Amino acid sequence: MICQLCAHVVETYAKRAISKCSDTTVLLGCPRAAIAELDNLRSSTSVADHKTLDPILLFVCMSTKEAKPTLAGAQIKTRKRNIAVPLDPGSFADAVVQIFQDSKEGDDLEKNLQAAVKVLESVELDFSRYGETLFEVLFAGGRMAAGGNVVSEKENKRLDFTVMSAGADRESILLYIKMFQQLIRRRPFLIKSLENTLSKLLKSLDFYDNSARHKVAIATARVFSMKIGVLPDRVLMSLINDRMIAKGTILDFITAFFTDYLATDSMDDLVQLLRKARLDDRLLDFFPPQKRNLTDFDAHFKAEGLTKLVEHNNKKVAEKQLEGLKTELTDMITQDPPTPVDECLAAIKAKKAEFSLADSELVKIIFTVLIDAISTVGKNGQQILSLILKQIKINAKLLTSFTTSGRVESSLINHVQVYCYEDSKLLKLFSQILRILYDADVLGEDAILFWYKKGSHPKGRNVFLHDVEAFIKWLEEAEEEGEEED
Repeated sequence: MICQLCAHVVETYAKRAISKCSDTTVLLGCPRAAIAELDNLRSSTSVADHKTLDPILLFVCMSTKEAKPTLAGAQIKTRKRNIAVPLDPGSFADAVVQIFQDSKEGDDLEKNLQAAVKVLESVELDFSRYGETLFEVLFAGGRMAAGGNVVSEKENKRLDFTVMSAGADRESILLYIKMFQQLIRRRPFLIKSLENTLSKLLKSLDFYDNSARHKVAIATARVFSMKIGVLPDRVLMSLINDRMIAKGTILDFITAFFTDYLATDSMDDLVQLLRKARLDDRLLDFFPPQKRNLTDFDAHFKAEGLTKLVEHNNKKVAEKQLEGLKTELTDMITQDPPTPVDECLAAIKAKKAEFSLADSELVKIIFTVLIDAISTVGKNGQQILSLILKQIKINAKLLTSFTTSGRVESSLINHVQVYCYEDSKLLKLFSQILRILYDADVLGEDAILFWYKKGSHPKGRNVFLHDVEAFIKWLEEAEEEGEEED
């Protein structure tokens, strides 16, 4: 029954469409005529046949689509695809070499480099893609392979005036670094390429001779000295290489690097550079394992004329050891029962002998540990002062063993001044603490009088000078009485 009705609908629809319009394609594609015909057929049939006819009507409505309007003569554009262009660093390197060779006129290197830079600033080359190749050519004359060697291909050109072919002195290499600076000012994105090239050179140091390593050290020092924009940690961290450190290669390089950098920049600048590179606490790591000690460190860099570096490193080591001593002494003083004074003193003297710690720093640590060990919670000023008096009396030997000069005593007084100024509970106890230290023979009257007249620290000076006036007056009178008796 369904098939017969379908055939009838299609036949009737086709005949009426052809008779009404000559454009049969348009009418046959229009669903409205077919739906109208099916409605007429549905109205002429019995209700029993509606169940058979309704699916046909639904089928025609769902399967027949209206034609979308089109513009005559319109062109349909196809979507562009991302076409991967193959890498061709060899052609780029040849182009750079050709530019420098064409710009060469005479023997004036600086003039030739400037002429080549002007051409590079205007030429259409893909520097963003081949930036590392550019610096490899300028450093080594061509593309660099593993081990720092230049790729040797017959068809590739090589540049004959480069950093590696220059003299092993600052003036010769500085011309190339100035050129790098000009290129980066024009194209700042080349900084990353220069960082990668320098890192590659540092990782290949053991494949170069001493002269080449010295040139790389000077070039690296000049890059940082001129503040081109290279980040220290992205370059200098490449020096942490166990194989090259064991051979002594890194020590030779870092010595040449420090020497050249400090020739034009201060020690503070070098410290800041090493801190940015996260190497300020790792200078001993540049030494081979068998020489990784302070004695060899001092001897090596003193022989190279880098005394300031030795002093800085000794200061860093001392600070680290003082922190360790502070922790160790705190444990000894606060344990129950406390460690005997003689044992504490022996531990302090051992640290002093091993790391050449200054007495002025030791007395500051000892005083801080002794006062910090006192619990001041819930106590008033008088109670705190009694505890300080007891603590100093018991451990006075720790302080008197190192207050052997007026300079050390003055340093301790200033430390006590700052300590009391920064602790609100001790702010009004400074003069009494000073008297306790005097009575315990930790401080002498000469050091106290010197501090009062011209040696005080700026922090809380006016307040403390006023508080100690009575004590100073008593000292002066005692001194006058002593002179009269003599």
